[in-house]
Amino acid sequence: MASQEPSQAGGQSLRSSPDIVLLNGKVFTADPARKYAEVVAIAGERILAVGASSDIAAMSEAHTRRFDLRGRVVIPGINDAHFHHTPDPSATMLSFSSMEPSWDDVMDKVAAAAREAPNGTWILGTPGVKVVNDPRATRFELDRVAPEHPVRLKAYFGHGSVYNTRALAALQISEEEPDPLGGCCERIEGSKRITGKLFGYAQWPPWSRLARAASEAEMIDSARQLAAQAVHFGVTSIQNMTLPPIRRYAEAVDRARLPIRLRVIRFPSTSGPDEGRDLPRRSDRNSRVTVSGIKWLLDGTPLERRAALRTEYKDRKGWAGELYLPEKQMRAMLRESVENGDPLLVHAVGDRTVELFLDAMESEAARINWNGRRVRIEHGDGLQPDLATRARDLGVTVVQNPSHFAFRDIFIERYGEPIRCTPARSLIESGISFALGSDGPLNPYLHIMFAVTHPARPSEALTVEQAVEAYTRGSAYAEFEETHKGSIVAGSLADLAVLSQDIFTVPVGAPPATESILTFVGGEIVHDAGRTTS
Repeated sequence: MASQEPSQAGGQSLRSSPDIVLLNGKVFTADPARKYAEVVAIAGERILAVGASSDIAAMSEAHTRRFDLRGRVVIPGINDAHFHHTPDPSATMLSFSSMEPSWDDVMDKVAAAAREAPNGTWILGTPGVKVVNDPRATRFELDRVAPEHPVRLKAYFGHGSVYNTRALAALQISEEEPDPLGGCCERIEGSKRITGKLFGYAQWPPWSRLARAASEAEMIDSARQLAAQAVHFGVTSIQNMTLPPIRRYAEAVDRARLPIRLRVIRFPSTSGPDEGRDLPRRSDRNSRVTVSGIKWLLDGTPLERRAALRTEYKDRKGWAGELYLPEKQMRAMLRESVENGDPLLVHAVGDRTVELFLDAMESEAARINWNGRRVRIEHGDGLQPDLATRARDLGVTVVQNPSHFAFRDIFIERYGEPIRCTPARSLIESGISFALGSDGPLNPYLHIMFAVTHPARPSEALTVEQAVEAYTRGSAYAEFEETHKGSIVAGSLADLAVLSQDIFTVPVGAPPATESILTFVGGEIVHDAGRTTS
């Protein structure tokens, strides 16, 4: 590796010695001006210098801890820009042999759990696309095998859930529950009676009521488990879209004193108060928990055929999906985000949804300069080339989720061929600000593998460098934090991960096995697998 001069904070001379020096590494900085280095020096919570071994090694003093990385890869801490964590209370959790169990498999598991669990206790499960789309998946079927237990089945992708009658009663959902704005309660044909299957914002009241039953101790324990998993992977920041009760959640995770940085993003109901609006951005100067941003759901997904399209679904004639919030509501949320100074994020998957949202932004452009506000489109699967150009000109940031790229067969069924959804590379090349989030399993290297292969649309695959940049510097930009984190440069927070293998050179299927062997957050070692020497 070519020798480089050490970078220095603010262009000034280095005025302090490092507390920690990482030597002999392959440091991917995510800094366009200098992508690779060998050494990182850390002083306090920030990076002091980055450069070549010959330049920085001599900076060490007696108190400096020196870690010989022996060629290992160092990357900026992963910043998961799209995650969902809202703890549920203690319950019997169903375990399936695959992510896509059949309805018969689910019924067998529910029946077995009902035989073992005390009457009246909750049974929770996370099946997939098959169950959400199975017409047999109703409360009446669940009542047959678990009449004395409240049961909730929530799709792992979050768009569709099934409750039995006892669960609906416990969560104050009536037999003829009206549809809320942006939500749909499936009903018995020719009747107002609901089947127990809910979509869109109809899911929010039961979700939040169940979450409110979780104790503070359960919330704290769940958050600490998430954080432990995160630092194991070198994830140092999570942007969490939190369902109500938002205030209780934010206060609980703040008291948990997590080793990671957690951004709490409000994800409120359309039919209840936005209870987290007045929460302080940071509880105190020692907290790693911040509260900012609000997310709205504009449509569903192609998995349950509720992403709103400009053409009908290939496998459901006459059906083009469903817009959850009309353009009038979109304009209102845009104006509100500006008035409150609160960053706006929208779930927009279908191309019709994206088009109408961009229409709404443009209708307000005469009085609002959107460039610099970094309005976020989460997923952006429907960003066709004509829409991508408009999004770029409006300064939109896109947060993509590579796990979605695995649904090739479903995309073909829903959209036909060639597949024109789930763009990635073309968005970066067009100049759109681009970030990555998991929206599923936390393992970032699994998502990096999907990003660099893109099973649904290989022409949109990223390079490993592009994927890591999107997961670090791109995610930091998406939360207005790029001057503090997301790249390994002097002056930035020392949020770093030393990896167990070189993700830039391993075979294409190998990244998911990657772990962090040494994770730093603010210069503090928060995870040490004991595989480096100091």
